[in-house]
Amino acid sequence: MRQRNLGNNNALKRHRQQQQIDRNCCLSKRCNYDSIWQHFNRNATLEEIRYAAARICRDHLNGRWKTVAPEDLIVKRVSGGLSNFLYYVSLPAFIEYEEEEVEQLLLQKQQQIEGSVNGKDVISTSESGNSPVYARDDDEVETKSVGVMAGSTKLAHTDDDDDAATSDKQAPKRQRFDSDSVASTYLKRMQPPKQEPREVLLRIYGQTHGDQMMENMITESVVFALLSERNFGPKLYGIFPGGRIEQFLPARSLATAELGEQRISMKVAEKLGDIHSLSIPMSKEPDWIWTCMNRWVTSFESTMKGKCLSKAKNSPVLKKQMELLRTINYEEEIAWLKSVIEAGDYPVVFCHNDLQEGNILMRQTQQERTPRVSISSLRSNFDETLGDSLDGNSNSNISEPERNSSKLHSVSSPPCPELDTTDDSALDSSFTIDTEPDLIIIDFEYCAYNYRGYDLANHFIEWTFDYTNPQYPYFYHNKSNYATGQQRRDFIVQYLKSYHDDENYSPTVKELEKVDEEIRFFTLLSHLYWSLWSIINLTSAIEFGYWEYGIARIVEYQQLKSDYLSK
Repeated sequence: MRQRNLGNNNALKRHRQQQQIDRNCCLSKRCNYDSIWQHFNRNATLEEIRYAAARICRDHLNGRWKTVAPEDLIVKRVSGGLSNFLYYVSLPAFIEYEEEEVEQLLLQKQQQIEGSVNGKDVISTSESGNSPVYARDDDEVETKSVGVMAGSTKLAHTDDDDDAATSDKQAPKRQRFDSDSVASTYLKRMQPPKQEPREVLLRIYGQTHGDQMMENMITESVVFALLSERNFGPKLYGIFPGGRIEQFLPARSLATAELGEQRISMKVAEKLGDIHSLSIPMSKEPDWIWTCMNRWVTSFESTMKGKCLSKAKNSPVLKKQMELLRTINYEEEIAWLKSVIEAGDYPVVFCHNDLQEGNILMRQTQQERTPRVSISSLRSNFDETLGDSLDGNSNSNISEPERNSSKLHSVSSPPCPELDTTDDSALDSSFTIDTEPDLIIIDFEYCAYNYRGYDLANHFIEWTFDYTNPQYPYFYHNKSNYATGQQRRDFIVQYLKSYHDDENYSPTVKELEKVDEEIRFFTLLSHLYWSLWSIINLTSAIEFGYWEYGIARIVEYQQLKSDYLSK
C-alpha cells in the first residue's frame, strides 16, 4: 500500500512538473511551436489554453497584444470544426472606449488623485459592466490598472501607476493625447492602434496524415493569403507551426436548412462561380483527390484493426458495419471512378471542395450587429465565459427520427470541458435577412484544382447532413432535404452567370443538362472520398461520430453506384 501511495505521489509530482514546463513554454521569450498542439489537446487545462493563446497572439500581433496579461484576454472555444480546433481570442472590453470617454476617465482619475472626490468611491466600469477601471479604498487612494476577468472585479496593482499619480497632480484639466505624457501612455494602454485587430480567430490544426503534412499546410496558408488579398476570405494575421491567426468576421454560419432557401442558394451559387473562375498559382491537374484517397487507403487496414476490432466482439451492430466495410475494396472503387472520369470530358477548376453550411458565413449589417459589449451574454452563441462549466452531452443515434433510440454510443468529454463553446461567430445567430444576404466563403482547407462536378455535387449532398446534433454522433442525415431538380437548375443558372461574369448569360438546355449530369455522377466520388476520410479520422481527438458518418456515406455510395450501373 505504501509503495502504491508513493507511486501515486510521484505521478502527481511529475504531472505538476509537466504543467509547469508547459506554462513556462508559453511564458518564455521563445515558445516551442513544435509542441504547441499539447496546449490545446483533450487534457489541456483552462490556464494552459489561455497562456498558449496569449503567447501565440503576442508573438504575431502588435499593439496591446504585446503587453496584455494572459488572464485579461477573453478566450472562447468555437464549435463546428471537424478538422481543426478554433478559438475566439479578444482583447479586454475596456479598449472599446472612445477618446472622449477616455479623456473623461482620465479627468476623474486626476480628481481622485488630487483628493477632490471627498471620500466618495469612484468606480468606472468597462462596457461589459464587470471590469472596474479603478477604485478608491475607504481611507486611501490607490491608482490601479485594469484587470479584466469574466465575472470578476479584482484589480491588479502596477508600479507605473505610482508614477502616474505624481505626474498627474501637475497635469492640466484638459489632457493632451499627442505626447509621451502619462495620460498619453494611459490612453495608449486602453486603446489599440486602429490597424490592430481587437478580436481574432485562432486556428489550431487537427490531426493530419502522411509525409505531405507540412507541404499541405504551407500550400493552404499560401492559398489562404492569396484569397484574403482578393477579398475571398478573412484576413491572415499570422502563421505558425501547428496553426494560424485569422480575422474574426462579424458573421454567423448558415444553418443546414438555410442552404435550400432561394435567396441564400442563389448567393452561394454566385460565390461558387466566382471561386471557380479564379486562377491560383498551384498545380492545375486534378490530382489532389486521387492523391488523398490513395494515401489514406494505405492506412485504412491498420486504422480499422486498431480502433474497431476489439469493440466489434461486443457489438453486433458494429460487427455488421465492419463486415459491410470489408466488402468495399477502396482501391478498386477509386480505380473504377478514375477510369470513368478520365474517359469523359469534365471541366477542371479551382475548387473549395468542402462547401458545407459551416464554411459559409452570413455577415450582419452594422444595424443588425449585436453590440460587442454583450458578447458574454449572447443567447445562443457564447453560453458561458472562460472558467465556467458546460453540461455534458448525452448520446444519440444517426438519423433525427431515431434520436430516442436506446442504442446509444458513449463519448468522452470535449477538450477542456470548462472552456466556453460557441457557434462559428460571436454574433447573435437569431437575426434574419430582409435584404440580399451578404455571404462569405471560409475554410479553404481542402481547396485544390478539381472537377467542377465534384464541388457542385458535394455542396448539394451537404443539404442532407446537419452537424448541429448536440448528441453523439453529432450529425443528422436527412436524405429528403436533397435539392430538387428545379432547385439544382436555378442554382446552375446563377452559377454559370457568375462563372462567366455575365449577368445576361443564358445557358442552353443542353448545358444545363450537362452540368446536372456532372452533379449526379460526382456525387459518387464525394461519398467515396468522405467515407474514407471518416474512417482514417477515427483516431482524431475532435469529438465527432466519424465511424457513423463514414458508414452513412459508403451506404449512399453503394446505392448510387448500383443505380448508375443499372442505367
